[in-house]
Formats: sequence, structure tokens, C-alpha cells
Amino acid sequence: MRAGSEIGRPLFNWFQRSLRGQIDFWSVSTFLIALLILVPLGVVLVGLFAGGPNWEHVVSATLGTYVANTVILVVAVTVLCLFMAVPQAWLVSAFEFPGRRFFEWALIMPLAIPTYVAAFAYFQIPEAAIPLLVKIRQSFGIEIYQWSEKVLRYGLLSLVLAGVLFPYLFISTRASFAQQRRAVIEVAQTLGRGPSGTFLTVALPLARPAIIAGLSLVLMEVVNDYGAVHFFGVPTLTEGIFRTWFGLGDRASALRLAGMIMMVIFIVLYLENAQRGRARYAELAVSQSPLTRRRLGPFNSALAFGACVLPLAVGLIFPAWRLVSWASLTFTKVLRTTVWDQLGHSLLLSLLTAIALTGIAILFAFAGRLHRAPWLHGISRLATLGYAAPGAVVAVAVMVVFGGIDSAAVAIAGWLGTESFLISGTILAIGFAYLVRFLAVAFQPIRAGMTKVCGSLDEASRVLGKAPLATLFRINLPIMRGTIFAAAILVFVDLLKELPLTLILRPANFETLATTAFGLAKEGRMQECSVPSLIIILVGALGLVPLNRFMGHQTA
Repeated sequence: MRAGSEIGRPLFNWFQRSLRGQIDFWSVSTFLIALLILVPLGVVLVGLFAGGPNWEHVVSATLGTYVANTVILVVAVTVLCLFMAVPQAWLVSAFEFPGRRFFEWALIMPLAIPTYVAAFAYFQIPEAAIPLLVKIRQSFGIEIYQWSEKVLRYGLLSLVLAGVLFPYLFISTRASFAQQRRAVIEVAQTLGRGPSGTFLTVALPLARPAIIAGLSLVLMEVVNDYGAVHFFGVPTLTEGIFRTWFGLGDRASALRLAGMIMMVIFIVLYLENAQRGRARYAELAVSQSPLTRRRLGPFNSALAFGACVLPLAVGLIFPAWRLVSWASLTFTKVLRTTVWDQLGHSLLLSLLTAIALTGIAILFAFAGRLHRAPWLHGISRLATLGYAAPGAVVAVAVMVVFGGIDSAAVAIAGWLGTESFLISGTILAIGFAYLVRFLAVAFQPIRAGMTKVCGSLDEASRVLGKAPLATLFRINLPIMRGTIFAAAILVFVDLLKELPLTLILRPANFETLATTAFGLAKEGRMQECSVPSLIIILVGALGLVPLNRFMGHQTA
């Protein structure tokens, strides 16, 4: 016993020295909250090793189709987004042409349109193509007909998703182009590179990290999508979770499918981050002058205008026009229903969760500033991995966790002879799932903004005897209030649009604008679904306007 004590004492002393000065309110709070957030993600990973009674059927009959459809959509949407976002970001950053200021903010607006709402607007186009498909069948046979129908459906779905998701790539790439310095571009021009050569050989390689970051967001949103793929009849991995759980009644197999999705996304992100970590990007220090815009001639200005208006037409103008046309026919009928209650549910749930998420993100970022400990940094990063998991995956995990808590509460209440309170069917479940899923949306910009706060100011505050809380409120928060506001808006817009997570976890008789619009469209009431869809778009657009203004100040 004494020998074991002598062996353990040096280890205990080392552990105590390592944590000296790192254990306080900030680090303990961050650790406990991060641990709580990681519980559902851990449940999903554990579910990889526990297949359900229908797992063999899922593997043999549908898993291959789910994987193939998901890969097809990811590749197609990625390619389309590259053409719809990167050239446009370069045009508004490097050139002056009529409409450039308009496109700077307008090309962000499709973010306000949920993918399932855009799918409503485009849903009837395949029906209009039926006469053409019939002629193809009569002329070339059933196989060419089936191939043509699938190409039309998959291609239109990819275009719809890309039209709504390309702003993720546009925002990150535009910021990268705007921050590139004049000296680098002038060197390329001195060596005989024209505008296109400078873009391909200099600007584009320098923007690669931003492009990859934007595409990573697009990839995760495509995998997460449920509404659009459901309406176009393209079963992906996310829809496979719904079919396995609610169609087959097999929660264990759905959990294993969710774990597979999460593991694949984590592996892709890890490989990309490892590859990008070996690259180094440097700029000349001789000039810090920002990139100056070149004025385009009439012909090139028309080409630039057309290149910018095309993705805007796909992702914003056509869906908005279609929804407004439908709403003009049914808005008096719909507004007399419970749509105002649904608006209140959406606003209250999104606003309160956005405030909570922003506060937790500030806690995590500030704790990382106070204690630069690897363990604290590591658990904070792990807690933000929920954004890489589709909403359906997070919903499945949260339901399993809360179901276990409810079972334990019932057992304890039965033993004590009291009534138990169930939490799995409450607003708390949705709020917690939002926290797990969207913490990264608030944490990443706030952490980046925190790094811009001068460390010497924190040290001066500490020397003057100010507590960390006073330092946070008097120095850090005032300096980065714009970043905090932008992060909160981005979280709010994402929460307002969230569909699969809310569909699974919502309490009985609790509807949001997203679930109402989806339900009406699923019933074939496309004109009536336009009213809640337009409300989602308008509220989201109102949030994106100040966000775009903040971005303009950051990149100016």
C-alpha cells in the first residue's frame, strides 16, 4: 500500500503543478458546459457499435443508395458553388463596374432562404418537363427516359441547393480577396500577368484556405438537408435517419447511421485541416496598401454584371418571385390562422437560444484567453464539433440522452412515490439540441475577434487589480461588440431556418414557421406554405442587412 502511494505521489504532484493557476470559475465553467455538450455526440459515437434489428436490411437494401445520392449531391453542389461564388467574389473585390455595391450585399441575401423553401419554388419544374420526358421515352426507350428523368431531378436539386448555399463560399472568399495586398497583385502584373492570369495564379491560390472553409460549410449543409431532398425524392443519409427511425421504428439502426454520417464528416474535416496545416501563406511586408479596384469597360462590365446576377436569380429572385405570387392569392386566409403564434414560437426560440449561445461562446473564448492550457483549448474545440453533425444526427442523440434521463426520473419517482417530470418532449430539448448543433457558429467569429483584443490591455487591467470579469466587460466586450453582434445575428438566422432538428424534437402541438411551411408543402398546399416561408425570408433578410454592413467595414 505504501509502495503504491509512493508511486502515485509524483504523478499527483505533477498533475497539481500542471493545473496550478488554471482552476477558477472560467475554466471550470467552460469544462462543465463543454462536457455537457459532448454527451450527445458521445452517444452517437457509441451507437456505431450497436446495430438494431433492421440494420442488415438497411445495409443490403438502402445504405448504398443513401451514400451514392449524398456523394452525388455533395460533388455537384460543390462544383456549382465554385462557379457561383468565387468569380463573383473576385469581381466585386478587384473591379469597379455598375451594380458592384449592390452585388456586395445582395449576393449574401440567399442565405435568408432555407433550402426547403427554395425547393418549394422549384418543385413544379420537373412536372412541366413531363411532356418532354414522354417524347424521350417514345423515341429512345425506357432506359434513356429513366436516365433523363434522374438527371433532371438531381441536376435541378443540385442547382437549388447551390443557389441557396453559395453565399457561405462567397462571404469567406470575398473577405480573403479584399484582404489581399496591392503589392502582391502588382508584382504579378509586372511579370506580364493579365487580370485572368493574376486571378488564377496569384489571387486564387492565396484564397485557398478561405475557399476550403466556405466549401466545408456548404458540404455540411448539403449533408444536413432534409426538406429539399425529401421533396425532390432523392433519399440521402439524413433522410435515411428519418426513414429508419420513424418508418422502420428502429432507433438503434438510426443511431448507427447517424454515427456513420458524423464520423465521415469528421474524417473529411480532419484530413482537410491536416493538409492545410502544412501550407504557409505569406505576403510582402513592403506595402500594406489594400487591393485597388480596376474600372471595367462597357463590354466587360456587362459580363461582370451578368456573372453576378445569374446566381442571384437562381438563389433569390426566382424563389422570392414565386413565393410572392403564391402569397398574393392566399395571404388573407393564412394570416387568419395560427401563423402569428408560429412566428412567436420561432422568434422566441431563436432569439433566446442565440443569446445563450453567444454568451457561452464568449465564456469559452475568454477562458481560452485567461488560461492558454492545451486541455481547455482541446475540450472547447471538441464542443464545437456538433456543427459538423447534421441536425437529424444531433436530434437523434439528444432524444436518446433525454429519454435516458426521463427513464431514470420515472424510476426514481416510482421509488419515492412522487410524480415525475419528463423533459424529452419540451422546449428544453430543442434549445439544448440547438446549443449542441450551432455553438461553432457563434464561437468561431467570437474567438477570432478575441484574438484582435490587445493582450497588453488585459495585462494592464490585471496589474491595476481588476478582476477578470471587469476586464471582460470594460475592455474585451466593448472592443469586439461588432463581432459579437454579427455572431448573434448569424446564429439567429440559422436557428430560424432549422428544420430536421425541430421536426424530430418539437413538443406536441408546437409549430414553428419552418415546420408549418414544410407541413403545408408536404400536403400539397404550396400556395399556403408561401406565407410562412416569406416571413422566414423577410426576418432572416432583416438580420443579414446589419451583418453585411459589419462585413463591409471589416473588409474595407
